[in-house]
Amino acid sequence: MLHFGDWVAPDVPKMSQWQGRSKWTATASLYNTSRLTGMVADILGEKEDAEYFRKLSEKVSDAYVSVFTDGKGKMKEEFQTAYVLPLWFHMFPENVQAKAAENLAKLVKASDYCIGTGFPGTPYILFALADNGQEDTAFKMLMNTKCPSWLYEVKSGATTIWERWDGLDENGECPIGDDGTDMMISYNHYASGAVGAFLYQRVAGIEAVEPGYRRFNIRPLAGCGLTYAKASTLTSYGRIVSDWKIQDGTFLLDIEVPVGTRCTVTLPDGKVSEYGSGKYHLSCTYKSTI
Repeated sequence: MLHFGDWVAPDVPKMSQWQGRSKWTATASLYNTSRLTGMVADILGEKEDAEYFRKLSEKVSDAYVSVFTDGKGKMKEEFQTAYVLPLWFHMFPENVQAKAAENLAKLVKASDYCIGTGFPGTPYILFALADNGQEDTAFKMLMNTKCPSWLYEVKSGATTIWERWDGLDENGECPIGDDGTDMMISYNHYASGAVGAFLYQRVAGIEAVEPGYRRFNIRPLAGCGLTYAKASTLTSYGRIVSDWKIQDGTFLLDIEVPVGTRCTVTLPDGKVSEYGSGKYHLSCTYKSTI
């Protein structure tokens, strides 16, 4: 069972356990923060700063790929988070992005679809897979009930997400021993609960395009036998709803679009349409491929 997540090497001394694989996560984080800082500077009209941080992010991305990978989408030292962060941040060159996702999927399959990320990679692993042609692997990980997985916790009676995947064993007892964290565990912890973003933005398909959801997408993603999902989010314009089910080979989608907003809907058959405020019922023929 995983205690720290895959960014920590198991033989690292207790006082430095949290630094086990920081060179991967720190480098990816430097890329992301410099990229975002450049974007903010550009919005504020600080063109010189924007150019500086853009070039910095490019150098960091190139360093990550040059030092940690073979240049063809394969990590020299393979673990899930090492692939997840550069996939999610789009640090890989475009021509190897799909190959890197394929290598991540192989790691996930080898772990029997159990999650092997710590706090840095957990929020993004399903996105990294599903957004790069590995939807089937993403859903198998999402729907997995073996430890470590989200649904293992649900199967164990959890109504909140735990800080540690093995917070309770099969007998409902806490197995945490003296592993250097002073037996620390929370049974209501955000980090692994970040999977909620994937449920909203991919399974329900609700994703903002402009600030405040003035423009947004609804592009539901189904798979692994999932036949129903409903989600809503309250914006300053009103409530957005995505409510879908699969019935007799038909994908049925009900949406609500608030006043003053525009929504682009993409159905599983690839049909794209745009809607203003109102309630709509949409449908298409559905044939599962994942």
